Amino acid sequence: MNIENFKLVLAKIESDPNCWDQRKWHCGTKHCFAGWAQILSGKKPDHHVVRKDARIFLGLGKDEADYLFDPERTLIDFKNAMEVDLDGYHLDGYNRFGYNRDGYDRDGYDRDGLDIDNKEPSK
Repeated sequence: MNIENFKLVLAKIESDPNCWDQRKWHCGTKHCFAGWAQILSGKKPDHHVVRKDARIFLGLGKDEADYLFDPERTLIDFKNAMEVDLDGYHLDGYNRFGYNRDGYDRDGYDRDGLDIDNKEPSK
């Protein structure tokens, strides 16, 4: 994800929430997140290529675009997208439950309280 471009789109929407309508690519002076990405990339509003233009400008893969361009997305979803990947891991590598992709917490223990060698922490 191109965080700088993502922040530009988010800032545009936050500066004037009335210019945003997530349900339509482009509708008069209102645009969805992808629509604003297309415009801020320097392209003219075009329903036929908005998804492609927005994906390129935002540096998104197909799955990320599917999620983010959904009409049900909220501003909170966009803010969270900058901090959490699609698998639910924050930029620090831990999910909302405090476990990394290998299943260990910050202290090196899994959900059962065992370390990588399946040993319990010493008390």
